[in-house]
This record gives sequence, C-alpha cells and structure tokens, in this order.
Amino acid sequence: MGAKTGENFDVIVVGSGASGGWACKKLSEAGVKVALVDAGRPLSESEFSEHKPDFGLKYRNRAPEVVTRTRPIQKLFCDEFNYQWFANDLEEPYTIPANMPFTWVGRLRVTGGRTVVWGRQSYRFSDLDFKAASHDGYGEDWPISYADLAPYYDRVEQYVGVSGLAEGVPELPDGRFQPPMAFTCAETLFRNRVKEKLGWTVTIGRTANLTRPLNGRAPCHYCGPCHRGCVTHSYFNSAFTTVADALKTGNCTHVPNAMVCKVLMNRETNRATGVLYVDRNSRQVKEVHARVVVLCAQALESVRILLNSANRQYPNGLANSSGALGHYLMDHIWVGGGATGEFPDLPAEPTVNGPNRPNGIYIIRFRNPASGQRSKNFLRGYGFQGG
Repeated sequence: MGAKTGENFDVIVVGSGASGGWACKKLSEAGVKVALVDAGRPLSESEFSEHKPDFGLKYRNRAPEVVTRTRPIQKLFCDEFNYQWFANDLEEPYTIPANMPFTWVGRLRVTGGRTVVWGRQSYRFSDLDFKAASHDGYGEDWPISYADLAPYYDRVEQYVGVSGLAEGVPELPDGRFQPPMAFTCAETLFRNRVKEKLGWTVTIGRTANLTRPLNGRAPCHYCGPCHRGCVTHSYFNSAFTTVADALKTGNCTHVPNAMVCKVLMNRETNRATGVLYVDRNSRQVKEVHARVVVLCAQALESVRILLNSANRQYPNGLANSSGALGHYLMDHIWVGGGATGEFPDLPAEPTVNGPNRPNGIYIIRFRNPASGQRSKNFLRGYGFQGG
C-alpha cells in the first residue's frame, strides 16, 4: 500500500488528454470535487518554440542523437524542439511478444498529453461507421447512432473551434464550423476536376485551428510547426483549455507526475475507492481516494491499469469478465504513403493564407457510399488526406 493523500475526492480522473480534460471540465463546473491524476508534468507556455529558428537550438535540430539516446522509439514523432515532452523510452520500457512487434509512439509526459502535439484534423463519424453492419451485412452495428452523438459533436466543435467547409455529404457529416481556411490555386483546380471527372468531393481539411477568435484564443497565424506548441493557443490542446477551465473552478486538484499502477477496490462492495500511483520524481508509492474513478489514460495505458488491478474478485483484471480486455483495441496510428503530381499550366495567383497552413485537403469517402453503387469485392471505404 502507498502513502495516502489527506483529502478524499468525489471523482478521480486519470489522464489529462482529450477525454480526461473534458471529464475534469464538466465535472468541476458542476461542483464535483475532482482529482486529476496526471502522468505528465505541468506544461508552461515558455516551452513553446513554434517561432524559434533551428539556429536558436543548441544542436540546430541537426543532431538526431540528442533525441535517440533517450527516446529511440518516440523519435518518430519528436525532435530537438519538443522531445522532452515525450516519455523517456529508457526509463519507461515495455515488452512485446517476439512475433508481434509494436512501436508505441506518442507517449507524452506533460499535461495535455497527445493534444499538445496532435495533428488536429477533426472529422465526424457517420452512420456508415456506427451502423456499418446494417449497410453491408458484415459484423455488428455500434449500440449508438450518429443522431445520438450529433449534439455532443456540436458542443465540442463550438468549444474547441474547428474550421471547415460544409459540403452536405452524408459520408462525412458537416459540423459547427468556424470559417474554412482557403484552398490554394492548385487545390481549387484539383477539387473541381475531381468532382467533374469522378464525382468525388474534395474539401478543405477540417482542423482544430481557429480562424476566428474564441474564448480568449487568437486565430491561427499560419506559422506552421503546431507540434512545438502555440503561444496564441490557436489550436486546441487540453492543457490550456479544458484543464485550465477545470482548475479555475477551484474544484479540481491537479496531481502531476503520477503514474497510476492500479485501481483500488473495496472487497466488500466491489466498488472502486481510488488509485495507487508512483510519483515519477520521488519514486514514492502513493494513494488518492474517491467514490468514482474515471480512466482516461489513453487506449493502451487504461488497459494496462485495468489488467494490473486484478484481485480475488477480478482475477483477470477489472472490467474483463469476457476476457476481451487487451484484445481488439486500437491506438491512434499514422500511416505514411501517397502520390504526388504537378500542375504545369497553373496560372500564378497571389498566395492565400500564410506560408504554412495547418491542414491540407480531404477526399471524402467514395467507396460504398451511403447511396449509389457498391463495390462487390471491397468492404466499406476510406478517405484521403493531401495538400
């Protein structure tokens, strides 16, 4: 057992990323006493470096060894500008089966988690996703529909600030958008020709970057490297939005540098009573207690915590009566590849936006659409990002 904190809370939220930040905000604003137990350390605006040139760094961002010596896995998604926000792979190793390799990237150790460095592209699911089985007869439908989620999509988009262009295409539902960023000349030509020749819709990327001021946050100024932070808070990250809102209420207590090991349970009631965690700085084992525990630690981390919480009543881990815990899950992945082309006869026009627009274009799903021709040998569909 670990040392106990002196205060009991109504709710413990584990994780300060996209979902954890929202949970803290909504609960705290409702008057609930919340402990935000966060593996990350507090993040300061002074660490943001989106306007710093390479020559402002010690190694000019040209010495990959600076990153690889402590983050040989995380190096795929960080550089000299921001690597210290990522988990140290040597201090936090993980094991994998020899025949099942997995590269676990994007492990952040600052408040806000992945929202500090995420790609910000924000697209709604449709009933082609939620009710896919009804559409093609394969698998099972989700127990929710687009209509169930639509009001929540609205609320999130209006708070986050998602810029985009309404297209009226059922495969990709429109949202509550801020004004869209402008297409380049080449993108406009491409959009028109794709629609003319193929009937597909090419839209501007729907991104969580502001084009109008919102809640004290300034619109994007197109400087480019969003993954280094943003001093104007023009893109959404939970540290300076949802978590900040929660802390302002006085009902949320931030417990940083806290790596949760397991959920504590009451043997008599089979109810959660808190969490056990290790302080990343002191290495002390500690406890924090509450009536409810909300796990928002990220897909794999939350599963780890549930499996580690096995006890006599739950020998295979919490929430695992089916034995499916740890199976059939997916982390947020990125896959590279694509094609390039030229428009040699494109007339020169004045530049729109800035030099580094934070989005590209998106070709909306065209395989097996909501209505129309279906592919006999291909199940479901996909979209393309480009720019």
